[in-house]
Amino acid sequence: MVLWALLAGVIVLIALTLIAARLSHRRPRGPFAQAQTLIAPESGAVARALQPRLANAPAEKTAVQVLTDPIDALAARLELIGAAEVSLDLQYYLWQNDTAGALMLGAMRKAASRGVRVRLLIDDNGTAGMDRILAALDQMPNIQVRLFNPFPLRRARVLGYLSDFYRLNRRMHNKAMIVDGRIAILGGRNIGSDYFDPRSETGLYMDLDVAVSGPILATTCDQFDLYWNAHSAIPAHLMLGTCPEAEAKALLRDEKNRLSTPEVCAYCDMLSAPERAHRILDPEAEVILAEAQLIYDHPAKIRGMMRGRKLLWQYLIRALGQPKQELVLITPYLVPTRAGVRFLRRVARTGVAIKVLTNSYSATDVPIVHSGYAHRRRAMLRAGLEIYEYAPDAQAEHARGMRPGQFMGSAIKGTSPFSRNKLHAKVFAVDRARVFIGSFNLDPRSMRLNTELGVVIAAPEIAARISDSFAQFIPERAWRVRLGRAQQLRWSRPGQPELKREPGVPWTHRVFLAIAQRLPIEWML
Repeated sequence: MVLWALLAGVIVLIALTLIAARLSHRRPRGPFAQAQTLIAPESGAVARALQPRLANAPAEKTAVQVLTDPIDALAARLELIGAAEVSLDLQYYLWQNDTAGALMLGAMRKAASRGVRVRLLIDDNGTAGMDRILAALDQMPNIQVRLFNPFPLRRARVLGYLSDFYRLNRRMHNKAMIVDGRIAILGGRNIGSDYFDPRSETGLYMDLDVAVSGPILATTCDQFDLYWNAHSAIPAHLMLGTCPEAEAKALLRDEKNRLSTPEVCAYCDMLSAPERAHRILDPEAEVILAEAQLIYDHPAKIRGMMRGRKLLWQYLIRALGQPKQELVLITPYLVPTRAGVRFLRRVARTGVAIKVLTNSYSATDVPIVHSGYAHRRRAMLRAGLEIYEYAPDAQAEHARGMRPGQFMGSAIKGTSPFSRNKLHAKVFAVDRARVFIGSFNLDPRSMRLNTELGVVIAAPEIAARISDSFAQFIPERAWRVRLGRAQQLRWSRPGQPELKREPGVPWTHRVFLAIAQRLPIEWML
């Protein structure tokens, strides 16, 4: 009798789960109000600040500033938000409810209170736990929030995958912030302390952004408008409802309390230090004038409607051009697939030196993805690639004495001796002449499922700096992977004994990886 009751309970639970999953299809459908980027006049503060760097630049050149240091990267965003007079357009995959996220939200509220129109477009996969905060934000004057490809079931989101996996498995991975239609920050960083605070308890995601101004802004604004007005961008109030005034005030009090702790105040002091103040808009700021091309996926990719030459990775291959001497690939998630290995092998056979940096298993935050990389690792080495796996226990003292601006050097500087840092930058450099910086990983998810955004810059100054930094600093912070005499994998680092087993992988995890490599899931990693 008990067994039958238990069985009946399981059947009822499954039925309720499937009903709830079916309900997850019910989401608001447009068309919704259309909007376009507002561009500040040339007499505006931001435009005046940018005028010296653009005054004598050729019409086709973009002014580029590289944001390597994580604290500088957040300080630049806060400075630009504080200077905005007309519009703020922000597009992100992930927005964490922590110190960095709260500082950004506070700056956006202040901008809105002085009349700046703020549009926040955020992928709904990165909003867990923030529904009430976003609902309250969306109710403020001059602020609009839209959720991209939302989960109609807010609390039990995973249930949506049971009946709508094809849609919800596709995400908007783009990252961009546009100020007054005059300057934008593009790159790989999401919004959260894990990307901007070297003291983060969970470890720093080492990344790279660029601030761009000039002719590329027209395309950047068009890209944002295309996504903002897309079928999958749903006004937040239709998904989240309203937030009562008393609750909204309580949320602000809680945020104020979190930002008043001594630790946060010390971090804010670093953000406002004299050496960082007004750096991004300083007329004397160091900028590089170069031809730059924005490349991005169409938002219809989320609905499976974009294929072939219209995907970002196809634009990327054409924009970077055929390597002749050197190809540097830096990507935290590397799943090359059989086709990717064949492509890299053809490039290597032309005499091009291919250097790759990705996360080791102990550094990655998505272990299942590592199986797709490990499955192809030996084939890549046989093709002649030089492969490095970032080691999270790299000694921080290697970072001391670096000059500002060296790739990832300042990101590591100041961390604990045995940090939990993780590689997050997506950077590709060709022949020390051209470089891609953006959100695109070398994996099937970026290629076929998620939408991506990035910029290709024809700047030898930046590309050569990346290549030089790779050669000078990466070998000390990563395991070099080689093939032994019997074609067995070997891991080595300067001053340490060679390892015959993958470092940082317990035997139980090796079993997991061995099983995962044999599952037909590579297409979605």
